[in-house]
Amino acid sequence: MTVFVNNLEIKVFRGARVMNAIKLYYSGIYEEIPKELPVIVDHYGNIIDFDGELLNLQRLYIIDPQVLNKADQYENP
Repeated sequence: MTVFVNNLEIKVFRGARVMNAIKLYYSGIYEEIPKELPVIVDHYGNIIDFDGELLNLQRLYIIDPQVLNKADQYENP
C-alpha cells in the first residue's frame, strides 16, 4: 500500500497505522523522530491520531508543534 508523507511516497503494509508511516518517513530522510512528536494532518487539514488507520494513496503532512502553537496564539488570544 502506498501513502504520501510530506509528498514523499512511502510503501507500508496493509493494516499499517499513521505512526508506521511516520517512522518510515523519518528513516527515509535519515533523521530521528523528534522527541516532541509532530502534529500530523491530512490533505484537508484535519489532525490525525498516530494510531489512525491508513488508506491507500492517503496524503499526510507533518507540522512542527511549535509552529502550530505559535499560529494558534494569534487565532485564540
